[in-house]
Amino acid sequence: MISRITIISGKEGSPLPQTSPEQLFQGHPLWARDIESFSPWNMDDAEYRTYSTWLSGARKGIPVAICGSCVSSLDVAWRLNALEALGEWGSVLALEQETGRGQVRREWISPPGNIYGTIKWPAMDSGEPGEPRPVWNRILPLVVGYLVCKALKDLGVEIQLKWPNDILIDGKKAGGILIEERDGVIMVGIGLNLAYAPDRELLRPDHAVPAGKINTDDMQLGPLETWIEMIKYFRNNFDAIIESQEAENFIYELADQLVWFGEEVRIVDGPEGVDRGVICGLRSDGGLVVEKDGEKHTVYSGSVMPL
Repeated sequence: MISRITIISGKEGSPLPQTSPEQLFQGHPLWARDIESFSPWNMDDAEYRTYSTWLSGARKGIPVAICGSCVSSLDVAWRLNALEALGEWGSVLALEQETGRGQVRREWISPPGNIYGTIKWPAMDSGEPGEPRPVWNRILPLVVGYLVCKALKDLGVEIQLKWPNDILIDGKKAGGILIEERDGVIMVGIGLNLAYAPDRELLRPDHAVPAGKINTDDMQLGPLETWIEMIKYFRNNFDAIIESQEAENFIYELADQLVWFGEEVRIVDGPEGVDRGVICGLRSDGGLVVEKDGEKHTVYSGSVMPL
């Protein structure tokens, strides 16, 4: 798969952020390594566009658009989509986010060195108006989480999925997934702590687990190189997952990726009367199944925490 890697910089009056290869290079040592690795960067300042670009490598292929400091990579992706400049599997990778958003619109602390990316996901059947969404559409956050875990394991990183959309490493939150859908267009936001994880005092008071990061003294993954490998893995495996098996079979396999599987956990804001239980699996519609006092319950919302 060929990736068309561009750095984008909004022109005067454009809502897109301004940046350059030099600014990205200076943003963080890991970005400096990536910018150098993918050089040379050739400028392309087409008059008809509201932004300038620097291109690395092929002019054709799946686009990876790199931007500097922005409100959120999701916002940049939606803007590019409105300009018809982001096709299926196209993505945006930001240097940093000013007000990155996580689950239930919580702020995601987003300094340089980590991954803040958004992918325009392939169109999926959303069903008829007034009818329940098809199962693959409903469990998409879990499918993406599974793909993230598998892609990173191929890069030598052992991580697990915390239901429904968090990525954990050694019991610490190292990332999250946020999906937005507008008029049938699906954007998948993925944040991963590579180089930086916020200290405990910077987390919200009701955080489930402390924050962690992926990179170690022995392994230093770069944001751009890692993002490209993840996109490749997603494209190579997503269709196979939804076309080659039933959702129930996938859910059964996915359970092995869940953190605290078979362990008792605390459940905050879950079903009435279910404040804890042993994780024992997933329903075919993505609900978390826990057992309490010999009775099984399905959790569709709320926060799961270790005891």
